[in-house]
Amino acid sequence: MKILWIVCVLVLAGCTAAPAGTVPKTAAASTTPSSSPTESDLEEEKASDDSASTVLDVAVAGPDAAWAAGYAVTVEDEPSDGVLLRMDRDGWRVDQRLRERFPDAIDSIVSGVDADGPDEVWAVGDSGDLDEDFEEVRLPFALRWDGLRWKTFRPAQLPKVGALADVAVDGSRAFLIGRRGEGKTAVPVLVTWNGRRFGEQEVPRGGRFHAVDAGAGQVWIAGSSSSGRCADSRPAIWHSATPGSAPVEMRLPALGRGMLRHIWQNRPSDVWAVGERGTSGDCDEYGTGKPLILHWNGSSWKQVEPPRWKGSLYGVAAVGEDDVWAVGYEQDVTTEVTLLHYDGRGWKREAGYTEGGSNVSGLARVNANLLLAAGDR
Repeated sequence: MKILWIVCVLVLAGCTAAPAGTVPKTAAASTTPSSSPTESDLEEEKASDDSASTVLDVAVAGPDAAWAAGYAVTVEDEPSDGVLLRMDRDGWRVDQRLRERFPDAIDSIVSGVDADGPDEVWAVGDSGDLDEDFEEVRLPFALRWDGLRWKTFRPAQLPKVGALADVAVDGSRAFLIGRRGEGKTAVPVLVTWNGRRFGEQEVPRGGRFHAVDAGAGQVWIAGSSSSGRCADSRPAIWHSATPGSAPVEMRLPALGRGMLRHIWQNRPSDVWAVGERGTSGDCDEYGTGKPLILHWNGSSWKQVEPPRWKGSLYGVAAVGEDDVWAVGYEQDVTTEVTLLHYDGRGWKREAGYTEGGSNVSGLARVNANLLLAAGDR
């Protein structure tokens, strides 16, 4: 069975899908924006291999440069192999296969990637290994691209952390989120990079970090907060307003149970976060509740009502104050990617990619006319 890498080029929001190495060039997608995508905006290339592939995150590094992170399974039931995809003027290609960088690992996954220009890119994830008792353990890693090569950071070089889930880059500074421990005893972790060395910020127990964004000296973390039980897991956001300050949990509207999966700072007074409510949070992987959209206007968080559906939102990206896009998983819909658009007045559905369906988990802005979305089929 052939399953494609999905890297969608959203021309506000036309979408094309193709395997690594054959995705249409960015320049080819730079057209006049349309009010909504049509089937004529969609073009599909044939798969070049038989691997099952998933892209978890995508980041833009410049007008003709982008990175995508995820994993591939070349044979059914075989361990996953973390992969980094790179886009330049010639299109997409596989840049890194983690089995070549970590040849002794049982498996690996690249869970997050972010960039602040072509010479400052970070990726994070974890790999499987065996301890002295031959029990499998997860080992975090971070990769930093300086414009010429990737540098690898392994557990001995990182503050004590069990797994890394996402990363945000702000100039020469980077913010890596993850956890230490498993299950109810897991503790959220924020690892910082100041341009020279790693540090760790103190964060309160009882939370789970899922996504991070940074810019203009500020850091935003989205996830959930609870006493350790799924039954009381609720959406949560932590914020650091000045460089070096510890993140503080922010006051949110009364939302009940749920979680936040992604956050995007357009600027410090214009921030969006998406996820789901009415579910058991971290115990409900695919989200069978209602989509949740929150907006920060510089003084408070407000809930913005989305169109009616059942599922969860996984990604959000803002082109401007009145031009915001979100994507996610919709229960019982397997034939298309659901796209939501905010025009400054309210959210509405837009037609999406319909060739076989896809779960989209990453979304990034290229410019005012172009977004990139990434996921799996």
